[in-house]
Amino acid sequence: MRSPTLAQVKKVAAAAVKLRQLRRTVMTENQWSLRDLYRTLDLPGDNPLRKAHAELDAAVRDAYSMKATEDPLQFLLSLNLEVADRESQGLPVVAPGLPPCVTDARPFITADCVTMPK
Repeated sequence: MRSPTLAQVKKVAAAAVKLRQLRRTVMTENQWSLRDLYRTLDLPGDNPLRKAHAELDAAVRDAYSMKATEDPLQFLLSLNLEVADRESQGLPVVAPGLPPCVTDARPFITADCVTMPK
């Protein structure tokens, strides 16, 4: 299993921030709920939300060496099976969250991130 590089992690994070900013802006400007916003994906033609999701998808695919033609669900199942196999052999696995190449999480924490109450 190949781990993403720091540059790839930064690209994924930037695309995620861009998507969240777009959603927040469009929802505020139109006084829409998240449901209203995502209903726009049912409309044909160019859609900034669709484009932002495609950019995030492309960044994630690149970070995990997933081919554009691969089925995302099958890819994730294969990754999960690989992790389970490593765990059963007592080998180390990478926990969810930022990968080991990130030594300082602070640049990845944004004002709109979800936090747990203390």
